[in-house]
Amino acid sequence: MQGDMIRLVIFASILDYASANGQCRTAINIQGMRLEGFVFSRMSASAPHICDVRCEREIACQSYNYNRKEKICELNNRTKEARSGRLRLDPAWFYIKRLNERACNFDFEDGIGGWETTGTAFIYQPTFGDNPIARGRESAKLQGDWWVGGAENRPRKGSPPGGQHPDGSDPPRGTLTSPCFRIVGKNISFLIGGGCNVSVIRVELIVNNQTVRKETGNCEETMHRKSWHVEEYIGQIARVRLLDETACCWGHINFDDLKGDIICPHDLDKEKCEEVERA
Repeated sequence: MQGDMIRLVIFASILDYASANGQCRTAINIQGMRLEGFVFSRMSASAPHICDVRCEREIACQSYNYNRKEKICELNNRTKEARSGRLRLDPAWFYIKRLNERACNFDFEDGIGGWETTGTAFIYQPTFGDNPIARGRESAKLQGDWWVGGAENRPRKGSPPGGQHPDGSDPPRGTLTSPCFRIVGKNISFLIGGGCNVSVIRVELIVNNQTVRKETGNCEETMHRKSWHVEEYIGQIARVRLLDETACCWGHINFDDLKGDIICPHDLDKEKCEEVERA
C-alpha cells in the first residue's frame, strides 16, 4: 500500500486562463484528488478547458473535478477549504479551485451603484463625512468618507455639512438593496446605527428570496460593528437589504462597510443573480 502511495504522484500547480472578459484568472490544480459532496452539476467534457468554461459560466461554481480518462466534469459549489475532509485521494481525477472572483467590500466609497432603492428614505445617499456632528449629534463613526444615513442629505463633498433629509429625519420610508454576492465563508460583518426596533428598522440578509438574518441599530447615530454567522449558506447567492418601515421615533438607519466572506464575480450581473434566486 505504501508503495502504491509513493508511486502516485500528487502535485499542485498554478494555472492561468483567459476569462470571458479578457482578464487573466488563476486556478489551483491538484492532481490525483477529487472533492466530494458538493457536486451540483455533472457533464461530459472532452477536455479540461471545457469544464473550466462551464464553471466560469455558472455563478454557483467555486471549483470543479475533472476525470481525464472518462472525460467527465463535476462542478462544485464549494472549495476544499469549506470541508477539507471531503478532498479524497483518487488518481483518475484532478481538482481545480477558481480564484477569479474578487472580494466584496461594500463601503460606498465609490457610490451606491448597483444598489436598488424603493421609497424615499435613501434617495440622497450615500452621505459624505461625519454629517451628524455638524447638527450637534453623535459621531456616525463611519469607515472612510462615505456611508448610508437615512436621515442625511449630504450627497456631495461640496454639500453643506449637517444637511438633513428635507422630509425630516424619520418620516421617509423605503428600502436599499445591495447587488448580489456569493457567500464563501462563515462570517459577514457591517457597521449599523440609527433606529433600534428590529421589526421596522433593520438590515436583512436575503438568501433564496428568504430573510435569513436580521440586525438593527442601538437608537443612536453612532454605528457599531455587528456580524452574522453564515456557515450554513456557503456557496449560495445572497443580498443585503436595508429596510425602513416607520415614520416615527428613530425611524432611520445608518449603514456602512459591509464585508466578510463574500465574493463578487465579475460576471455576477442582475439577470444571472435573479436566475440563481429563482432556482
